[in-house]
Amino acid sequence: MTDVQTTVAAGVGVASMALSAGMQILSGGTTAIRVGGLGRGNGGGSAVGKLLGRLEMPRLHMAMFTTGGIGLAGTGLGKLLNQAVTWCNNCVAHLATQWLGLGISWLVSFGAVVVLLVDVRDDNCTLRTLLLCVALPFLLAAIPGPIGMYSAEVTAWIGSLVGGVVASLFGMK
Repeated sequence: MTDVQTTVAAGVGVASMALSAGMQILSGGTTAIRVGGLGRGNGGGSAVGKLLGRLEMPRLHMAMFTTGGIGLAGTGLGKLLNQAVTWCNNCVAHLATQWLGLGISWLVSFGAVVVLLVDVRDDNCTLRTLLLCVALPFLLAAIPGPIGMYSAEVTAWIGSLVGGVVASLFGMK
């Protein structure tokens, strides 16, 4: 990705997450993330808040935060997230090698993706789910073999496509 595409993709990612949080603030009054999950508020004081409060949109918020994670992948924050995921996987692999005698360097990533898929299936969107959505590109890339390789390629392609489209719309390409 070019520098312009990377910058635009990061901007789209941050804007997507901010839009999701703003929608939740409007729908729930003052709290963006409630104990019961996202998208299930009783509506704020405005007409928009009441409309958004009636809609159940947890999967939309998951998609918006995943878009944010993809957009941030090429930035400094994305590099920090990638290092954190790699560190967690390495710690678990080291412990598994010591205790079991086999190295499972992808166990944390695989487990986190499974937890996220269960949350999507159950239509349960909590803070944990949103954080996993942001980290999803890095979690998928850490899985070894063709699954991780193709996941990383698709994630990079999506980020490049969105960044290129938005940059061309604003005449930056």
